[in-house]
Amino acid sequence: MLSLFPITLAAFVLLAIIIILLVRTTSLSVWQGVLLFLLPLVLANLLWFSWLHPRQERQALVSDVATQLSLAPGYRLLKIQEPALWQLLNRELLHKRLEGVPADQALGDMRGWLMDLVNQRLTRAPDAAILNYVRVSVEEMQALQQQEPQRCFRFLYPQVNGGVNLQQVLSPELNQRDAQALETLLQQSTGQEQPLDQAAAQRDLQSVVEKLYGKWGDRLQQLNMPADTAVDRDAMCAMSIDLYNGILALPDKQAANLLRKMVSLTG
Repeated sequence: MLSLFPITLAAFVLLAIIIILLVRTTSLSVWQGVLLFLLPLVLANLLWFSWLHPRQERQALVSDVATQLSLAPGYRLLKIQEPALWQLLNRELLHKRLEGVPADQALGDMRGWLMDLVNQRLTRAPDAAILNYVRVSVEEMQALQQQEPQRCFRFLYPQVNGGVNLQQVLSPELNQRDAQALETLLQQSTGQEQPLDQAAAQRDLQSVVEKLYGKWGDRLQQLNMPADTAVDRDAMCAMSIDLYNGILALPDKQAANLLRKMVSLTG
């Protein structure tokens, strides 16, 4: 816009000079000359504000959205690893930004779109990556539980009661660790699925559940039916935290093996 301003100004000055000469040398009246001068000015403004300016703003936003997604930890890897998903996320992010949703909030709203991919990658990731990702997730559960148990439940079961925008409710430090854990997981999980010891996973799960049973009793069965309206959602979050902490207390190899088993069964 700024680069066109001198040219536009010069054009209107030239037009004004021509009209003044016409008024002086022809039968063109002053008011006709003014009208003749204003007409292209009005048309130029209509063209700018109704088409050129909105078009430039949209192009700038398209570029800004692509840059945001290309720089965001985790998401930036998808541009190479999962280009179709990246394009889908790019369109959704642009849609949200066009609706006026702030950049960080829009990106946080889309985190749930990655869950299917994350679950697939958890079965392929090495032990250290999967354990790091789950440890950060447990810290997020604990933080949400302290704020409001219902938030923790929504984080765990977005398909039941909607998700949670972590960018809005968690600390910048924890969000940064979450992004780093996601990026590491995606970066290290592009190969084949890791070997799974079914028998060992079953033994370890039974051991963890037996310990939890002493605290929660039959209420543990609620973990298998999160959509049931009769479940205690506050307790569901606390039981889930205890379950994952119990798994993480196992030796790393056993914990990672059991987590892969759980993901393969439930997603």
